[in-house]
Amino acid sequence: MARTIRSLFLLVLASALIAPLLAAAQSPPPDAAAAPPAAPLPQDKLDALLAPIALYPDQLLGQVLMASTYPLEVVEAARFADQNRDLNGDALEAALKDKTWDPSVLSLASFPQVLAMMNDKLEWTQQLGDAFLANEAQVMQTVQALRQKAQAAGNLQTTQQQTVMVKENYIYVEPAQPQTVYVPVYNPTVIYGTWWWPNYRPWYWYPPPYYGYGAAAVGVGIAFGAGYALGRYNWGWSNPNWHGGNVNINVNNNYYNNRYRNYNQNGNWQHNPENRKGVAYRDNATQNRYQNPANRAGAQSREAYRGYDQNRPSSFNPRPEGGQAATRPTTMDRPSQGMQQPSTRQSYDRPTTTSTNAYNSRESRPQVQQQSQRGAQSRQSMSAPSRSMSSGGGAARGGGGGGGGRGGGGRR
Repeated sequence: MARTIRSLFLLVLASALIAPLLAAAQSPPPDAAAAPPAAPLPQDKLDALLAPIALYPDQLLGQVLMASTYPLEVVEAARFADQNRDLNGDALEAALKDKTWDPSVLSLASFPQVLAMMNDKLEWTQQLGDAFLANEAQVMQTVQALRQKAQAAGNLQTTQQQTVMVKENYIYVEPAQPQTVYVPVYNPTVIYGTWWWPNYRPWYWYPPPYYGYGAAAVGVGIAFGAGYALGRYNWGWSNPNWHGGNVNINVNNNYYNNRYRNYNQNGNWQHNPENRKGVAYRDNATQNRYQNPANRAGAQSREAYRGYDQNRPSSFNPRPEGGQAATRPTTMDRPSQGMQQPSTRQSYDRPTTTSTNAYNSRESRPQVQQQSQRGAQSRQSMSAPSRSMSSGGGAARGGGGGGGGRGGGGRR
């Protein structure tokens, strides 16, 4: 009897000790998207970051925000688009089949103009992604505030290219034609009225003429070039959730469903550190939020994207036969000051003094910034692309676009 009681006691004790271990093993890992957002970013810098794209059609805006968190993949996609200007439709879809980029980057391959801008403004792209990762809700709120300013100034209206709607105090921008989307181009310091932050002013990237924007649109209201055809591979799978302050993924009608697993059960977008490919995050808090030992293996992939300077000597000199020191093959060519800054019209006007709310992003990002030079140089000699794009009037890419807003010709 005593032996039986002792056996039962040991069994109960073992169960009590093992049960917590089993529960911990079965519990899913903490969800990064469920973590509380970071402290609010300086609003002056955030306004300047989002001003160039806040008036994009909603779905295109969401794709840019998500893709900006993967700057190395943006560089790859920009090169791909530059080298495959003749591909469109099913041919483009087939060429992208084996690409392992995040679906947000894959979808932007249909909009080479947007990729070219993100590649040319690579420091901005990475800062935009850092801001989106730090606080999605604040980014979405800032977009709505900027849209309200543009609408109050009379420069955000429904045109032949886009439909502007106000629902429950949120401003929605959608394509006016169901099969075609137009990318708006505008000068932020004009379209929103007098710019209100003297220390941070947004840049203005005007696309080359082969994207279909007329010279008369420079510096006026919203301008539209030739339209881009919409398809299952670039549209209809994500949308900003203005009420929730995030981006929703349509898990029931997602063309990338077989390889896109970066969403929660409720369909909210979730950043995938593997597609980050080892690019450093903005701060330690974001780093700890998204990276773990399994994801750090992605840092090794950075070597594939770094250039080499063949004229640069090395301090590593193994001695072959004869005693003569042989120079090791060159190492990565690291830019000392990051990207070359464009003119003040196209870059942020940085304050001369340090304020208490300065945006502490990393200015030198050699593993990403170096890749933008090749794309920018190749486009200088690029001829008019032959990729067809549809528009409401049947024009292909390269045709003139309409204007909207103040002096844009499309204001209603």
